[in-house]
Amino acid sequence: MAVLAGCSDSPSGETNAGGASVEYGASKAEYAEALGDMDAVELVIQSTGPKGSATGRRFEDYAAAVEEWSDGKITFEFVYSNGAAPPDEVYAALADGRLDVGSVMPSLTPDEFPAATAINDLSHLGSQLPVDWMLQWHGIMFEMAAAVDDADREFEEHGIKLLLPAFGSGAYMPYCTEPGTSKAALKGRGVAAQSRVQNKEAEAMGMNPTSINYAEMYEGLQRGVVDCAFSTVTGAALGGFIEAAPQVGFDAEHGFNSPGGTIAISLARWNELPLAAQQLLYDRLDVLLQANFEGAWENTLAAVQAVQESGGTFQEFDDEVVESLVTVHEQVEKQVADGDAVSDGERLVEVAKQAETDWAERIEELGIDGVGTSYADFAQWYAGGTPDLQPYFDALWDGTAMGERRPS
Repeated sequence: MAVLAGCSDSPSGETNAGGASVEYGASKAEYAEALGDMDAVELVIQSTGPKGSATGRRFEDYAAAVEEWSDGKITFEFVYSNGAAPPDEVYAALADGRLDVGSVMPSLTPDEFPAATAINDLSHLGSQLPVDWMLQWHGIMFEMAAAVDDADREFEEHGIKLLLPAFGSGAYMPYCTEPGTSKAALKGRGVAAQSRVQNKEAEAMGMNPTSINYAEMYEGLQRGVVDCAFSTVTGAALGGFIEAAPQVGFDAEHGFNSPGGTIAISLARWNELPLAAQQLLYDRLDVLLQANFEGAWENTLAAVQAVQESGGTFQEFDDEVVESLVTVHEQVEKQVADGDAVSDGERLVEVAKQAETDWAERIEELGIDGVGTSYADFAQWYAGGTPDLQPYFDALWDGTAMGERRPS
């Protein structure tokens, strides 16, 4: 189960306090034994949502699992609803000691995190169907983070340790006040975009991208300040603006830029922990992902129902729109390949494209119920309950996606 590990030091300066190394898949008892001599530690963790909310559940379930598996050696003090730091300042709060664990969103501060932003620039890949997207997108994003260590290094340069390189809550799609799946219908429409790549995608479709505060989205759509808003199903459901914009466009195979969040920990705090504690914090990210998947699908159901109740539909784009997206994505991929945001941009793009193919095949082989489910049939699938995702998590951790970055 365990071997003795000395105080290790990574090329980037990451360390640990030594101690036993625990293999992935070890039992709760084996972890408790490895951490038997550890001094108890309390970590301050910030949740993005209120206590008990669907969006906050991933943090709460994760903390509970780590506490249980560490036999109480690692506990958490919660700050809810971004109470210690707003989303664009979490990385600074982790570095200066206000927080120990939190969600950093590189897309909000792209100049601070160019490598992580380059990875997010390729986040359009993968199936856009509600079950497939969650499974395939995470596999693709994790493979990219494992292939190049630039994101890990730039996080450490900011005094933080990147635990989970990405998590998302569904594909971004334009929610519009009026139906429209052709370039002619979309031309000239104002759309609230969430990233630089989404701006390019909107322009390629003939739309006019603009920035609008999330809290003002409903009023902006209702008053005609914008005609559409790029959003995930979670953002649309929780934002309450589907009533004003129930017409949703998508393509099953070609998506929009979908920048996700990350989970990070203070590097100083991380370095103080014994190796087995680091491995436990890493391995129980499967619980965080499980809660994230369940919350995303719960919100997908709410979004689908709200669209139907508001007289809207999920409609697939015409070929001309899809061709425009393909063209802009090829341009983005070339910019990443030729750019200097990561040490080997060409390799990053190659890994991303290969991961898209590999994870499409992998989730088919795993036989997870729901793969291929459309938005129209989602409610019927959801009524059957969340499928067993353990084979999927094993594939992540046993392979390069998460296994490559596991502390050792």
